[in-house]
Amino acid sequence: MSNLIFKPQYRRWYVAVTTFLSVGTSIGLIQYAFQAFVIPLEEEFGWSRTQINLSLSLGIASSFIAPFAGRFLDKFGSMKIMASSLLIISIGFFMRGSMNELWQLYLSSILLYVGIPGATQLPLGKLMGLWFPKIRGRMIGFTMAGNNFSAVVSVPIATFLILSSGWRSAFYVLGVSTIIVLILVLLFIRDDKNIDFSEKSSDKPKIVGDKSDFELSEAMKTNAFWFLAIGLTLQQFARTTVVIQLVPHFISQGISTPVASSMMSAFGIFAVISKLISGYLSDYIPSRFIFVIVVIFQMIGIQFVLSDQEILLWIGSSFMGFGIGAMGVLGPAVTTELFGLKKYSSIFGALNFPIAIPVIIGPIFSGIIFDQYQSYNIAFNIVELLLIIAIISFIFVRIKER
Repeated sequence: MSNLIFKPQYRRWYVAVTTFLSVGTSIGLIQYAFQAFVIPLEEEFGWSRTQINLSLSLGIASSFIAPFAGRFLDKFGSMKIMASSLLIISIGFFMRGSMNELWQLYLSSILLYVGIPGATQLPLGKLMGLWFPKIRGRMIGFTMAGNNFSAVVSVPIATFLILSSGWRSAFYVLGVSTIIVLILVLLFIRDDKNIDFSEKSSDKPKIVGDKSDFELSEAMKTNAFWFLAIGLTLQQFARTTVVIQLVPHFISQGISTPVASSMMSAFGIFAVISKLISGYLSDYIPSRFIFVIVVIFQMIGIQFVLSDQEILLWIGSSFMGFGIGAMGVLGPAVTTELFGLKKYSSIFGALNFPIAIPVIIGPIFSGIIFDQYQSYNIAFNIVELLLIIAIISFIFVRIKER
């Protein structure tokens, strides 16, 4: 029986669920749950919003490490990079729970962000392509939904833990959660490189990958690579300038902390729905078209969250969730559509490198704007202009037949 459940047709579902949890405990807990800690850290240490947001700008570490993590993954496999990344993340959470100085917040942030690429999209796209080649897009949507499922539950849970046990205990709980997922990765994640298990009726495995797959150097010579890089980079300002500031923004608009946390749960629910829908659609239509649609949803959402009416803030949070959620699916999906699976991790890692720009600028810029005007409105409006350019870039993402 134990051998039966580890046969490929069953084991691939353990791979999918473990990847789902890995995404949720990394991106979800690091980015979304942190919103619940901003005000407690201000009250505990007297740090300004700009000082705290600078820790978010250290997400640049993800962009810098992504190309190297991608190459490591292509050479050594998904399990090793995921386990190493989750270990680094858990150390970062434990360090935050014991911090007393601002530099400790920054150092722990570097550790957390170094762990993100190797625990999320880099292995995710490759694993879903290997284990679910016929429904790759849908499975990328499912596994990336772990990010936003975490957004649904992590902010309310973190808020509850902070109110009941303090912010230090809350960070320790996040660290323990990451260790649990690390154990699951060691048990279940395997690449089984180049094997296609989707052909149930065949006794012989089918080799995945063909001559149309690009090397990294070949991909970088195409216009599609650079238009995609520009679009992904500019779109990230919606996340680094708007999304990670939504809870503090709602509170500044007079919304209570519990209600603001619930609004982020709505964000997460619609982000999960968006991932599942976009993953399904990407199996049938080019992902670049879906990119344009979801970025428009982001722009509409920003306009709603600028309102001072509570009902419109709920609507805006939901629109933002639907627009942002799909991005985690479409990035890996369009990369495999354009350049193939063979060097997916290296290529996707390179595409993520310029995202360092919005990661550095976005949080600091929004923090400065808030400290100056006690409002995020100017920062949010500027992001909308950048999203228009992102839409134009996505329209030109196409590859010539070789």
